[in-house]
Amino acid sequence: MKLIIGGAYQGKSAYARSKYPHIHWIDGGKCKLEEIYQAEGIIGFHNYVKRVLEEDEKQILTLVERLIQENPAIVIISQEIGYGLVPVDSFERRYREEMGRICTRIASVSSCVERILCGIPILLKNRREAKMEIEEVKPGDIEERSFEMISEELGDMELIPGTEPIVKRCIHTSADFDYGKNLVFSEDVVSKGMEAIRKGASIVTDTQMGKAGINKKKLAQYGGEVYCFMSDEDVAAEAIKNGTTRATASMNKAAKRGEKLIFAIGNAPTALIQLHKLIQKGDINPELIIAVPVGFVNVVQSKEMILSLENTPYIVAKGRKGGSNIAACICNALLYMMD
Repeated sequence: MKLIIGGAYQGKSAYARSKYPHIHWIDGGKCKLEEIYQAEGIIGFHNYVKRVLEEDEKQILTLVERLIQENPAIVIISQEIGYGLVPVDSFERRYREEMGRICTRIASVSSCVERILCGIPILLKNRREAKMEIEEVKPGDIEERSFEMISEELGDMELIPGTEPIVKRCIHTSADFDYGKNLVFSEDVVSKGMEAIRKGASIVTDTQMGKAGINKKKLAQYGGEVYCFMSDEDVAAEAIKNGTTRATASMNKAAKRGEKLIFAIGNAPTALIQLHKLIQKGDINPELIIAVPVGFVNVVQSKEMILSLENTPYIVAKGRKGGSNIAACICNALLYMMD
């Protein structure tokens, strides 16, 4: 049940017709009294109530409860009755009182209540009507069903061809559909990333959590490993000596390895900042940078630095969102796309 109310000549009917274009409306001032219990929508509900009082007063006692039981999906448009001077006429006073009680009860059970003022809707109440139902899905089919639901909810959102599995896996990992909009891909980055993996590239992460989340067995099929240097003693010593973060020192250590590397950064903006410096100096040439740190301090700025790189493939989550889980899931998406 939905209720649209407002003063006289405020645009209630026009708003309702535009919002619910497929509804068949009845006129509360002219329809048969029984029609309301099957109608999709009623315009001028206040006129209908007045007619009930005039034609069959006994119905007013059961009107609302019967309507709730027999036609819970109806859309009701009613003029607000009760403002201004109290009527002298006893019938008009009762009519005003009954309208107040009836609209209060209808509003209490309605999923949506809107007040129209000068043609502008003001939302007073909104809740979903759908009942929570447990969907029966076999354990082995849960992931497949999840991706089906993601595709359904994405609807007509346009994704860059070839990047869809990455975007959907990020959404699957986080339940956050913003990744449909905030992931930025350099030109041909998906094919370049997969080609690097085929040629044995290893992956460097900035957290043990990121390392743990990457499918190492799958990567090993192509000769690659997953590294995280954050806990290494030499990295800790360098960070203390130079007054930097361990993430910065980790990137320096990675640059010295002299092998094909993909960087999956989900936590430390300082790792991205250092990678940018190392690339600019020519000390490292990454196969791919996955730049998705989450947080506040220098997060956005560090991602923008990676976006400014002209010759380095990248996948970047613009803004503050990201995380080690997102970095790992992008790596896994690339790996699974190679099957």
